[in-house]
Amino acid sequence: MFIQEQINEFLRNKLYAASCISGRLECQVTSGTLLTLRGQKADGKNIFFWDLEMPLQRLIHQYLTLEAPQAAAFTIDIDLEQNNFVYRLTSPAEMKAMEKANALQEKADTDQRLQDMKAALLANNTPYGQALATKVAQALNRGALMNSHRDYCGMGLEKNAKGQYLYGEVWDGGFTPGARTFADKASFIQWLAVQSDASMANLQSQDTWVWNNQVINRQRLEAFIQGLPS
Repeated sequence: MFIQEQINEFLRNKLYAASCISGRLECQVTSGTLLTLRGQKADGKNIFFWDLEMPLQRLIHQYLTLEAPQAAAFTIDIDLEQNNFVYRLTSPAEMKAMEKANALQEKADTDQRLQDMKAALLANNTPYGQALATKVAQALNRGALMNSHRDYCGMGLEKNAKGQYLYGEVWDGGFTPGARTFADKASFIQWLAVQSDASMANLQSQDTWVWNNQVINRQRLEAFIQGLPS
């Protein structure tokens, strides 16, 4: 208990000096000891103390060695008005269970965000139409519609030197093998006219990273027709 009293006194003085009324110290034992201290003022404002003094670090090390050698983590909830310091220890098994639960929750949250995004994209299913497709075909005479930065550039459209129209995946500013090819302007317009933001969002891919990632959509097509950055 003597070590805890020393820790409590150190934390009490540090929080008082910052005009805090409460706080929390979190300690996680990994290859080293990760310490974080947060204080709260009477107005609810939080203060984070990033650099904790060596005397406190030594006391924490002694506490872990002598009084909590099996702990994977612990917290101290501090109420200065009540002069109350509540220690809570977390065992390695409890830490693993918490990490597993957090990972499962994170995956569930990610899956839900993806499903929400997919549903929103699928709702944008209005075909581009003949007029827009024709204007895009004409605009491709002056250059390609594609990004040209390093690595993955999304999807692009181009009219090549043979007069063919191409649609496909772009890396490093150029098409990857397997781009869809249309022999002439009429067949390209016929295809693009029935497409929509939903059909062009790459939702058929198993790699969700490419969903709606630099894809061809109505906004890019209209900007491209007007000669604006797209």
